[in-house]
Amino acid sequence: MKRTVTTRLSCTHGLGLLLGLAILFSACNENDGNSGNEPAPPARQPPQPDKGAAQAPPSSSDATPNPVIPPSPAVKAGPAETAPGLGQGNLIAPLRDAYERMDPGKDGWASEAFSASASEQLHLLEDLLGGPDDITAASLGELAVAEVSTTALRPENLSLTFDDGRFLVRRPPALPGHNTPGIAALAATLNKLRPEEGSIDPHMKIFRVFPGEKGTAQCLVLVDILNHSGQSRTQINATWSCNWRLSPDQSPVLTSIALTRYEEITQSVSSQPLFADATRTLLDQEDAYHKQFLHSSDHWRAHLPRELGLDPVANHGLAIGDINGDGLDDLYVCQQGGLPNRMFLQNPDGTLHDITRTSGAGWLEYCAAALLVDLDNDGDRDLIVSQDFRVMVMANDGNGAFTLAFGSSTKAQSFSLAAADYDNDGLVDFYICGYNPSQSKLRGGAMGEPMPFHDANNGGPNMLWRNEGNLGFKDVTGVTGMNVNNTRYSFAASWEDYDNDGDQDLYVANDYGRNCLYRNDGGSFSEIAAKLRLEDTSSGMSVSWADFNLDGQMDVYTSNMFSSAGNRITYQKQFKSDLPEDVRKQFQHLAIGNSLFEGVANKPFKDVGIGAGVNMGRWAWGSKFVDFNNDGRDDILVANGFITTADTGDL
Repeated sequence: MKRTVTTRLSCTHGLGLLLGLAILFSACNENDGNSGNEPAPPARQPPQPDKGAAQAPPSSSDATPNPVIPPSPAVKAGPAETAPGLGQGNLIAPLRDAYERMDPGKDGWASEAFSASASEQLHLLEDLLGGPDDITAASLGELAVAEVSTTALRPENLSLTFDDGRFLVRRPPALPGHNTPGIAALAATLNKLRPEEGSIDPHMKIFRVFPGEKGTAQCLVLVDILNHSGQSRTQINATWSCNWRLSPDQSPVLTSIALTRYEEITQSVSSQPLFADATRTLLDQEDAYHKQFLHSSDHWRAHLPRELGLDPVANHGLAIGDINGDGLDDLYVCQQGGLPNRMFLQNPDGTLHDITRTSGAGWLEYCAAALLVDLDNDGDRDLIVSQDFRVMVMANDGNGAFTLAFGSSTKAQSFSLAAADYDNDGLVDFYICGYNPSQSKLRGGAMGEPMPFHDANNGGPNMLWRNEGNLGFKDVTGVTGMNVNNTRYSFAASWEDYDNDGDQDLYVANDYGRNCLYRNDGGSFSEIAAKLRLEDTSSGMSVSWADFNLDGQMDVYTSNMFSSAGNRITYQKQFKSDLPEDVRKQFQHLAIGNSLFEGVANKPFKDVGIGAGVNMGRWAWGSKFVDFNNDGRDDILVANGFITTADTGDL
């Protein structure tokens, strides 16, 4: 049975998109040039977002790699929407203007109207690639002009660049330079991306737009294709530079496609995924799993009073450690306000047993983070819990029963914890990341009120707690120098002796702008992120240290947010045109994604994220260096996403 392609343009929204194309069509003629601040890229040298002082932008002769990791899937049915809710008919007055401005055609964003319409064409191309039949020239008739030209989209001579016995990575020694004209040639090169047998799952996303002259436009497209046969799985990561012909009364059509980046990763040993979800296997016998964990936040918001601390943005962590000395790691899970935190003991067979009641750690308040760490040197792991605007330390009796030993206000809504012996006195201290200020100053909802958005320093303060012994702690934030740049809406922090001088330094990831690096000099700290080019102006959400290149210098990876929309919009001339160019570059950097900084002895860190292909981590939250294939080199695992719902195009 042949696959049916569903039209995605509704009548009302389709008119908005066509109106936007008409605006773009006329604007291209009137501007006599590109509407952005930069020229359209050469066919096989797409520009990359500027990384500021940390990494100089590539020149026109630099062959800088594009992001490696593919975009998330797009909705395959129903009307096209550039934002959820646009299809709603009647809107209350306060929302009407905001929703109308989300339609790019009505809001004057011709580049975004083009992107939405071109994306619909690419969705049709996804359907053809993923369909049961070979692609023909006739099937491409509504997507491309008859004289369309294309380079090879799967290079012929791929070189093996990595082989660990399980994964094979192949890349071309050089990108194809020859363009072949004709729609039949395009069909032929597209078919070479399809497997001879098995299934194919393609996804495409536009992440840069370059309006051109005389009814033309160019865009860069992230391409992700998963081919699944009975014996193996192959993932294709690529970037295409696409040129389009525009007209005010029809969808854009392709005039050329050029391959600007390509790699294949094949899992040759097995067709099964690398990891399997074991959650149900480990927790299926526990009531907490079925009666608490399997219900969504929306469910609990409908059943519990808001005053208990329920929050639609649920930033809740967990802690792992052996709490009873049996050599098996146990699990502590933080929860929304009104729902008890849960403590699970690991059984010898790997399953988990709920001991929340006997552990004494089932706090009902909103808890975001926890650590299991031995704070009193008695050989068992104690518990630190970040509880909204408080922090608690609980003593472990050695058998997994906890009692409250210390508690204090944190002066801020706290989201994460990091522990280390910063003063080398033999006792573990801890640092707590503050986000929203205390209620006496400000709490503007889950996301706070950062001012200014791209470089905020008006959040709640972070705190360093010194271990005084006997589970007593003292706030030493000010006396140690940790109060500098200390109110930047911090999401995560990680200790590491990056300069190899024998004491622990601290890197802090901040959500609205610059990060902080506190160098430790015998228990006193200096904030030197700018000096070492580690400010990384982005939406920082996690930090992980490792020596990824095995040169003896520690390197650091931060999770931020990759935004396709942000990369498209911030490079257009009309985006914040009244701001200085250096401030505009900060906004551009906010959308670039994750960052990898290479440590260099006695010199500033080197930003290598784009070159290493690790910046496109989607909307990233947690990240962790881990050697998952046991080859002696640390790999990177990134947790990403936002709201669990249908994907309408997201970022």
